[in-house]
Amino acid sequence: MQKLTGVLVSRNKEYIIFYRGNDFVTPKVRKVLVEQQQHAITQQEQEELARLKASDSITPIPKALKNPLVAGTLAETREATSRWGDSLNDELRKKENNCLILAKHTSLLKNMKRKLILAKTKVAKAEMALAKVQEYLSPAELPTDLETVTDEERFLFRRIGLKMKAFLMLGRREVFDGTVQNMHFHWKHRELVKIVVKGKTFEQVKHIAISLEAESGGVLIALDKTTKGYSITFYRGKNYKRPQVLKPRNLLTRRRAMARSIELQRREVTQP
Repeated sequence: MQKLTGVLVSRNKEYIIFYRGNDFVTPKVRKVLVEQQQHAITQQEQEELARLKASDSITPIPKALKNPLVAGTLAETREATSRWGDSLNDELRKKENNCLILAKHTSLLKNMKRKLILAKTKVAKAEMALAKVQEYLSPAELPTDLETVTDEERFLFRRIGLKMKAFLMLGRREVFDGTVQNMHFHWKHRELVKIVVKGKTFEQVKHIAISLEAESGGVLIALDKTTKGYSITFYRGKNYKRPQVLKPRNLLTRRRAMARSIELQRREVTQP
């Protein structure tokens, strides 16, 4: 009983219960652990002896160098010259600066050439993709027998169009089949349709207005600059008849118009 290392848990007349504990280790394992610990201690002592022998074999620093050198003195200058050689003169320093500047400019030029090549590659890809999309676009021409509108009617329609609250917003897809379809939807309930264009110049808006006039068959009334952007007003005409096909087949679809817009933007950004 004296050799047991467990903890007494319970005891009665018939049996006694001992708990071995969390740190219980068998005698064989304990012996192996003790041997490994002794081996580690011996190895550390051997390494320490080898380190001491190596430090004794190093040549000691001369006494002259052990004394601190005063900065700016002749001794300090001679010591620095003996260690690192002669100091750079103005000519050598200027030559090295020129070499550094030349290397920097050469690296910058190589980087710019690489970016130019990448930009040209992107522009070529954008041109190919844009040409592929433009194959599906065949814009209509203005009809020769346009319905005439008097100056009084044009003035009245322009005032009504500027006051209209319902309008169509022309986005980045610009003119596509869905735009003309929405114009016919508006003309079903009213004679005028107002289209607002943002982020475009006057020449671009003028081109859009002429394209919509040709594709929809309406009459362009006015093109005005407002606080919301450029406002384009179209009149459906006195002899308006709603076509059976509201989406012109000669225009781009919504998906292809978006692809065209992306490629145009990519070409503008990567333009060298």
